[in-house]
Amino acid sequence: MMDFSKIKVGNTYDRPQLAKLWGYQSHQAFSRGVFTPVNTNRIILFVTKEKPATSTQYNDYIIDHFLYWDGEEKGGNNNRIINAHQNGEEIHLFYRYRHHQPFIYMGIVQYIDHEPFSHKPFEFIFKILDSEHKDKTGAEEPQLPYTERNTEKRNLVLSRIGQGKFRMSLFDLWDGCAVTGIKIPEILRASHIKPWKSSTNYERLDPFNGLLLSPTIDLLFDHGFVSFKDDGAILLSKRIKEQSALLNITEGGTSLTKIYESNIPYLDYHRRQVFLK
Repeated sequence: MMDFSKIKVGNTYDRPQLAKLWGYQSHQAFSRGVFTPVNTNRIILFVTKEKPATSTQYNDYIIDHFLYWDGEEKGGNNNRIINAHQNGEEIHLFYRYRHHQPFIYMGIVQYIDHEPFSHKPFEFIFKILDSEHKDKTGAEEPQLPYTERNTEKRNLVLSRIGQGKFRMSLFDLWDGCAVTGIKIPEILRASHIKPWKSSTNYERLDPFNGLLLSPTIDLLFDHGFVSFKDDGAILLSKRIKEQSALLNITEGGTSLTKIYESNIPYLDYHRRQVFLK
């Protein structure tokens, strides 16, 4: 069993030290950015902000106690990282600003959200959980001179963090697709009932303005081909009624798995402003 009892949040460690503490003959066993030791429930991230010029220039950094991290090139551990919380696994973070510096142990981090890509690594956001020590580690990015690009990057990251929290809240509310009940996090979409572009900042993050949906239903709902009554029963646009059997959805037979009173004003907006009657 890998021993973390002698590893303290905020302290620095290099890989040879960790190899000795964990009982490995060499640190080569965890020379890469993601280490998943056998027979443990731990996923360990080794993250370097400034990479050597000869290395792949992944875009990894910490802002406001959130880690923004480009995943592995081949994504071998993507699903394990995404499902870590559901599977009872811990994600530990070792972080350093420059190559050749020792790593700062940041403690356990929580997966918040990711952006999937087919042509490049997934982009992940994690929350650093150890609030007692995270202000003392020195791993927060240094203050940079104001530039429009830096501000845009920061706003983008904070926006995605908000979206990640919204998605997590929908999992708490629905525990799966709000229509089919499917529980596959990788395919489920966090869909706004009142569209993002029409919502206030509060409404954009209000979990009751959201449905967790499988991809086909999400697209139908987003484009107004389906909507839902206040009791959760599905409404079909005339434009798809003839094909509803092919989609395996029927009026009178398909509905939301549950309904919350706070969903109702948003559903009313969707029926009036988005639904194609």
